Amino acid sequence: MTNGGQGPIMAETETKEESTAAESKKAAKRPKKLPRGEVHVFDNWCKGCGLCIAFCPREVLEANGEGHPVVAQPELCTACNWCYVHCPDLAIVVRKLDETS
Repeated sequence: MTNGGQGPIMAETETKEESTAAESKKAAKRPKKLPRGEVHVFDNWCKGCGLCIAFCPREVLEANGEGHPVVAQPELCTACNWCYVHCPDLAIVVRKLDETS
């Protein structure tokens, strides 16, 4: 819509700006693809303190019958390394998986 050949009227411009802002908000709300990781626990080094389980923000680890961590939900691991950082015995390692894994 134009107004006598003088260019677009203000209502059109506002609509385009509003739609651009709405698209930006939608993009911000889309879930971002998180990195993936693989956790390995060295059972012979682990004393079962539970720190790795307590600090895992994604609840990847659970305690077995002896209180040692087991990887219960590997698909949730984001390779944040909180379990590794908090393990006093260095009994846990996290390997970041690449996008193709």
